[in-house]
Amino acid sequence: MIKRLGYLFLLLAALCIGAIVALYAAMRSQYATSVVNYLLNNTHSNIQVEQASYTPPLQLTLEGISFASDETLYLPKVELWFSAALPNTTRLKLDALIIEGANLSQHPTEDLTALHSLTQFFTTRQLAIKHSDLAWGEISARNVDIQIENPVWQPHQSLPYGKIQFASEQLYLQGHALNDLLVDIDYQTQDSTVYGASFEWNGAQVSGQAEQYPQGWSLINVTIDGLNIQPSDHPFEWLEQVAASGWIRDINSLDILSSNLNYQGVELLNLDLSLENITPSASIWQQKQGYLSFNADTLNYQGEQFVEPSATLFFTPQSVEITELDTDWQQGRVQLQGRFGPEAVKLKNLTISGMKWLDINGEKLAALSHWSDSLADVSVEQLEINNAQLIQIADKPFWQISGLNIEGKQLKLKQHNQLGLWQGSLQISANSASYAQYLSTQAIVEMSNQEKVWRLERLFLPLESGYIEATGKWDRQQLSAPWQMELTVDGLSLEHQFSSPQTPLYVSGTVDLHAQLNGLAGDYSMLAHSLSGDVTATLRDSHVAMISQPNHGEQSDQTSLKITKNSQFSHDFHVDKLLIAADRGRISLSSQESSHGTQLAGKIDLTKPELATVMLQVEDKCQRLQADLTAKAYQVSDICPELKAQQSSLESSN
Repeated sequence: MIKRLGYLFLLLAALCIGAIVALYAAMRSQYATSVVNYLLNNTHSNIQVEQASYTPPLQLTLEGISFASDETLYLPKVELWFSAALPNTTRLKLDALIIEGANLSQHPTEDLTALHSLTQFFTTRQLAIKHSDLAWGEISARNVDIQIENPVWQPHQSLPYGKIQFASEQLYLQGHALNDLLVDIDYQTQDSTVYGASFEWNGAQVSGQAEQYPQGWSLINVTIDGLNIQPSDHPFEWLEQVAASGWIRDINSLDILSSNLNYQGVELLNLDLSLENITPSASIWQQKQGYLSFNADTLNYQGEQFVEPSATLFFTPQSVEITELDTDWQQGRVQLQGRFGPEAVKLKNLTISGMKWLDINGEKLAALSHWSDSLADVSVEQLEINNAQLIQIADKPFWQISGLNIEGKQLKLKQHNQLGLWQGSLQISANSASYAQYLSTQAIVEMSNQEKVWRLERLFLPLESGYIEATGKWDRQQLSAPWQMELTVDGLSLEHQFSSPQTPLYVSGTVDLHAQLNGLAGDYSMLAHSLSGDVTATLRDSHVAMISQPNHGEQSDQTSLKITKNSQFSHDFHVDKLLIAADRGRISLSSQESSHGTQLAGKIDLTKPELATVMLQVEDKCQRLQADLTAKAYQVSDICPELKAQQSSLESSN
């Protein structure tokens, strides 16, 4: 019995060996393809091959693989490298599965079921795809090489988990081309890691690393070298969409080198920039602990060019601290340190040296004013402006300042949306300053505000033929805000046109005055009931003229020509002594009538300014001008009969 069992085992062994030998012989013959298809059909795989070849001891090559479940998927060549170890499951073990020359296209809502089915009969230590093209949704790549160690497939998964090395000659992502792409990634269900990635994008070389967190990816040691972006390229729109999607949790570190960028009106040439700990999906005021530093050859913004700008910034919630900003601007140099918030600016230091801003216009001033309007508070600990020049000749009235020097300490220049010197000391001097027809040289202004008490220590403006000098004080500690001022004016030229529907009145002359005034400025009512003081003044070298309305198209600035040709009344006059007295808001003007019949008088009640009256009377030969300057009503009368009557009366009395 035992002998018979021995013969049976020998027979079974011989049959197994024979089957193996027969299978080996068949796989080495022209029947290899038929054998493979027979085996595939018996496993109900719906897979067919056009050619099969076996290379001892462990390599099987399949060519022309098609899938009945997916007619669009066709694999030109697949190599299977069997493992020498015995299988411990019902599936075969492979050392490598290599797919070559394939065109893998799939709709984004579908998975690569057919490709997945190729791996359901075995486990492989390495999956490789060589020289293939890939298209999946908005992603397409050509000449792709992929190596995946220990791939793990999940349902509805286009790419298995595992350690992946990916290379592509060109990959398109949402319309953007990434050339010469290399990626080394440990792709897992969570906490994936990109050990290294590099590609060329928009002419720039990009490299870096990344780590995956539950909130998104963290970009690490990313470098972008030689980026060139123009507004027509629209790449920032794509980057903004990526940032807003939350796909990138944060930028751990990023360097941009030797790049040229043009974004939202800001143009940077030869830019070097470093970022650390930045959250792209958050606004500038929501950064937790960010860092930015940059330098560039030039920065252009809203028509202004900044040469060799450099800056270092730190971001915290609701705050941006500039530890250093240095740039050349308008032929001068600007240095700044300070902290910016959504509605406040606190500068530690602002220094401007040698600036020549020669193209100031209304548009630029409006842009500066618009930015200032967005701030509720502005303060500067140390302000220095040295030898600056500002010129505005785009709009009338023209003005300019040359040799401007400003020194300020502990300044609070805007408080609760109101401009002013709310704290600190300020000294201003200028070699030359002009506004319209006024010119001053070696002007000096010194003022301070300590504990809500504003003081004008000195104001001295030398004029072409005189000067303006003033001192003052304004106490804001008290609710009534009492103030006082002393003002001296010598040789100030005045020109003014009183508009009227019928006939404008033009007055010019030279004013000398001395004023001592005081009052309360808590509000207008306090001022109207408190203004007090005295003003003594003279008007000399003065002229008054009633001007006929100019013809259509006549230039309004040709005043002297109109006075000569169109004057209804024109006469020189002077007021030797004009007394202006203010008593708790009631103001009276009076002057002695001169021998030439000139007189200026009036009354103003600040509580009822609409009832104010200021009268000017000037006589010229047979004409008398009587003008109500507040009502803009003028009358010229012929006084020759009156003068003749007076003369006759005098002669008869003699």
